[in-house]
Amino acid sequence: MNRRSNKILRELVLGTRQNVAKLVEKYKVQERTIRADVKELNDALEKYKLPSIMLAPDGELSIDTKDKIDVRAFETFICEHTFYTYYLSKNERAAVLVMILLNAKGYVTVEQLKETIGVSRTTLLRGLPEIKKWFEESRMELISQVHRGYIVNTPELEVRKGILKLLEVNGDDNEYETGYCLGAFWNLLIHQMDKLNVYNDMKQLIISQEEELQSFLSDYSFFEAVLELTLIVNRSAIRQFLPDYYVNTWSDLRESSKYIFSSNLFEKIRKTYQIEIPEAEVLYYTECLKRKSYLMEKNHKGNALDIRLLIAETLYHISSCFGIDFYLDFSLYDLLISHMRSAVYRLQKGEVLKNPLKESLLREYPEIFQIIRDNIRTLEEYIGSEFSEDEMSFMVLYFASVLEKEKAENSKNSKVRVALICETGRGTVQFMLAKLHSLDEMIDIVSISSVHNKKEIRNSKAQMIISTIGLDDEELPCVVVRSAMLDTKDLVDIQRMAFELSEEKAETEQNPEIAIVNPVDADIQGAFYELLSEDRILVDFQADSWETAVRQAGRLLYDTGAVKEEYIEAMVDTIKEHGPYIVIWPGTALPHADMKEGVMQEAASLVRLKPSVNFHNEANDPVRYVIGMSILSAESINQALYDVMIIFGNEKTKQMLDKMPDERSVLEAINSLKTVKG
Repeated sequence: MNRRSNKILRELVLGTRQNVAKLVEKYKVQERTIRADVKELNDALEKYKLPSIMLAPDGELSIDTKDKIDVRAFETFICEHTFYTYYLSKNERAAVLVMILLNAKGYVTVEQLKETIGVSRTTLLRGLPEIKKWFEESRMELISQVHRGYIVNTPELEVRKGILKLLEVNGDDNEYETGYCLGAFWNLLIHQMDKLNVYNDMKQLIISQEEELQSFLSDYSFFEAVLELTLIVNRSAIRQFLPDYYVNTWSDLRESSKYIFSSNLFEKIRKTYQIEIPEAEVLYYTECLKRKSYLMEKNHKGNALDIRLLIAETLYHISSCFGIDFYLDFSLYDLLISHMRSAVYRLQKGEVLKNPLKESLLREYPEIFQIIRDNIRTLEEYIGSEFSEDEMSFMVLYFASVLEKEKAENSKNSKVRVALICETGRGTVQFMLAKLHSLDEMIDIVSISSVHNKKEIRNSKAQMIISTIGLDDEELPCVVVRSAMLDTKDLVDIQRMAFELSEEKAETEQNPEIAIVNPVDADIQGAFYELLSEDRILVDFQADSWETAVRQAGRLLYDTGAVKEEYIEAMVDTIKEHGPYIVIWPGTALPHADMKEGVMQEAASLVRLKPSVNFHNEANDPVRYVIGMSILSAESINQALYDVMIIFGNEKTKQMLDKMPDERSVLEAINSLKTVKG
């Protein structure tokens, strides 16, 4: 099973009929590839004595049963797949390796990683630079030591955030919508975190606690709460605790009703599993529960917490429609979340952000537009307003970028050219060909010969050999099979070799040009730059709190005549009253106040903090950049806000600004972005 066949089976099990022609278009493969997927699935389902997939003459697929589909039985089948029976894509493998490293208590060797996921040492080492880069971009330290291996040297709270984020962006939406786990990759990923295999037990514990206290989580919040509780139990079991000083930091949480919920849970866990649970962990989970959405509680319209959850669910639904998986691409996922939160805020305020690319995007991607339109209705109903076409076209831009990126990646992975060698001649090779049809998507048989005819193999430009006999001094990679009657292990060995060669080829080829404009390539008109000046920028300011940081951003506006002095306190009061919603991207805050609080002219200030400061925004802390804004009207500031979103919503751009030594160089760098593409 692989990612594609797993998704096909999942939809069928849940009662969604599939059509071969539509699957060909969706996955950009040949029809025989889909048919081979179905055959491979049916062979495996037969072994589990499960109903097979029926293929009708018109290409319609369905589960061949007159009875109600036993979803639990299919769930068991899917969840019993291992790294040796589920074929990880390159991105899936990278995500799993990161998860293994984050969950390891000590050093992990290359040999241990190799054995866990079942790949060659060469394949593993080839993927490590990308993994190291991810840890750097996530501001985590991955230490490498000769003869010992790799270890993550990062505070425990940050490790947990990384683990939960991996699970969040790769989550199976069926898990919280239906209660069924039908994603093989999701199951493999969570098992690297849940070594105790207590995930389902934690579900039942939370359900019983909900009943006892009559406090019921919404579906998505329940899904999050189970993950967080499972993580705490597993980390506690290996004595990876949060530092004791968090007891003082979170001491006021003992007054929360959620503290009772949390402490009751951990008392039961202590008795059942004989695991030590320090008070800091109880308070940490209380903090987690406070961020959740609950049924039967009075929430005012537009509650920021519920909106965050609705946005996350909306993204899940849209991504599922396109078959998008984010894997380790947190930056784009976070950018989508942040843009939608900003869009909701503008919608509530009656503001409109114009998208100069709207018409071309809607013309080129009508299907994406319609899927977004269909899936944001719940969010619109909650807010009580509809998104404009301009706002939706920004979402179209982001999702089109992801799809075009996937298309480019898929185009790199062309078939591997294979030569077949059989000691008994061409006749018995036909047995091999019959079995190899299941790998039509990956390999192309370009030569069939006997062992002595190496010239034919060279002329065929084969990239690998499949042979029934051992070959001496052969330069090409070779899989030696047991006989022409290939068994399952032979096919797995061939597939793994083909995967490795495909990835090697992909890495040496130049990336094809992507047609869609990427968010970081969109036109930056310079409107934000026009609001700045060198005396409105301050680099490496040392703030002892978020209030100090916000006041400094306001002070720069006041000192240059953009606002009256009372505007500075109004910026702080707005955050105290409404919370840290102004931390709109990871590491970036955009404090402001109403124009009637003393705006003299439209302007922007920029404070780069050193070190970063927490604004108590769990998703986007700590903050490195504080952008003070004085706004006279929504219409006049739209383009500047768009520029800010593009600049500070991209991690690479922020890394460039991080390196600027002084105020002038920061200003010049922002100005240079007007002409930078990609």
